[in-house]
Amino acid sequence: AIPGKVVELNGRIATVDYYGERKKAYTDLTETALGDYVYAQGGFIIQTVPEPEAREILADWKELFFRLQQTDKKLPNNPRTVYERANAVRQKHQGNSCCVHGILEFSNYCGNNCLYCGIRKDNHSVTRYRMTQEEILESVGYAVDKLGFKALVLQSGEDPYYDEDILEGIVRGIRARYPVLIFVSIGERPLSTYRKLYQAGARGALIRFETANPAIYAKVKPGSDPAQRIKLIKDAGELGYLIITGFLVGLPGETNRDIIRNIKLTGELAGAAVSNKAGPDAAASAKEGMFSFGPFIAHPRTPLAETPPPQLSRMLNTIAHARLMYPEARILV
Repeated sequence: AIPGKVVELNGRIATVDYYGERKKAYTDLTETALGDYVYAQGGFIIQTVPEPEAREILADWKELFFRLQQTDKKLPNNPRTVYERANAVRQKHQGNSCCVHGILEFSNYCGNNCLYCGIRKDNHSVTRYRMTQEEILESVGYAVDKLGFKALVLQSGEDPYYDEDILEGIVRGIRARYPVLIFVSIGERPLSTYRKLYQAGARGALIRFETANPAIYAKVKPGSDPAQRIKLIKDAGELGYLIITGFLVGLPGETNRDIIRNIKLTGELAGAAVSNKAGPDAAASAKEGMFSFGPFIAHPRTPLAETPPPQLSRMLNTIAHARLMYPEARILV
């Protein structure tokens, strides 16, 4: 994260300039005025920065920024492989911008028994832990003040110990102390819980659907309803959350057709982050959702322990096809 200068305000959306590149961001989380220097993450301004401090940081970054830009321009002019084509699309639509997120795993208790997950409730070899609210705040302070993170994911298993009120208190406590964009990754909870956390200051929701194939879903998540999970993702987007969603690559029985379906469903659900209820200026913002998919690497204490991981080429092909299908996508690595 580097500071940018607010060069335009249009309702609740600011245009932020970075050495001539311009990005849009919501001003929901902090008061912002024209000419302010700010930090923005995931389409939200999270902090204003004193001008002298911002100029000093930008002076340090300027040479590197343009050196990276020149390196990027040396990409093949006539890309031939799928990777080269995907990277050319990335260059055109994303430039060198990316976000770096920290993940704070505050509990590894879970009430679910998903066959692919190492913290499934029937894995009795796991050393379980829960962090207190003060321990979480202390860890966030270390991440923000010492490590420099501007975006954090609060992640846990589906642990009923952390009820709606406790989760709300954690989010409000973080927002009161630290300028950071908060994502929550807490699984299937009532929509009322996500609404409360949004009101408390959370702005991102990481909820993966794992697979768009209902037969595979039924095998790896017995007793779970994929339609219910997808509805939650859509509803969270309608609340105004920045949606991070996606799937696992390499689940047993998966085909290439499944991968394409998974990418399409990810694109549909991530697009739901721009809510119809957010007002007429929502479509002009940069608050598209994010794609989150990774290789299925079997945990040795699960029923799928013998499943081999996907080949690297399968992962790279998935990323490349996602980029070609959705040029504007923000793809997590």
